[in-house]
Amino acid sequence: MIEPNNPHFLYVLLIFDERVILVPQDEVQSVEVIVDLHRATDEIGIIGWFFEHELESPVFCLAEDFSLLSELPKKREYFVLLKNEQQPMGITCDLVENINFKREHFQLQELPFVMKTPDSPIRQLLIYQEKIACVCNGPALVKHLYSALEQIEHS
Repeated sequence: MIEPNNPHFLYVLLIFDERVILVPQDEVQSVEVIVDLHRATDEIGIIGWFFEHELESPVFCLAEDFSLLSELPKKREYFVLLKNEQQPMGITCDLVENINFKREHFQLQELPFVMKTPDSPIRQLLIYQEKIACVCNGPALVKHLYSALEQIEHS
């Protein structure tokens, strides 16, 4: 069960390449359909851009291992914009839905010590429809995207 002092009960569930992640709903700016994405053809690591409210938001495509993909898989139908001070950042996904932790009675598990790394956006695990799901927070995902983009630019 979610801890009583944790204010996050509403989450956005994202599925891509069989990976299931949950992000607190208040750390997500919006959910958009992939047809609203302006595809980038010359930028390394960025799949496209979303232009709304005079903001340019880069959109990324993650693989199951959280590495950046350079091609957008056909089954990606949505992208989620994560809140960020400088500009929202997007992640493409196959499926998106809202999840209420109170209603679902999820049992959150702390991340095992061997899985904890400074760069990992994964904070906790849970079982969702017989699959292991990763609970991430928005700022950690944004930090991961910046780090992955920086690694690509330096190589």
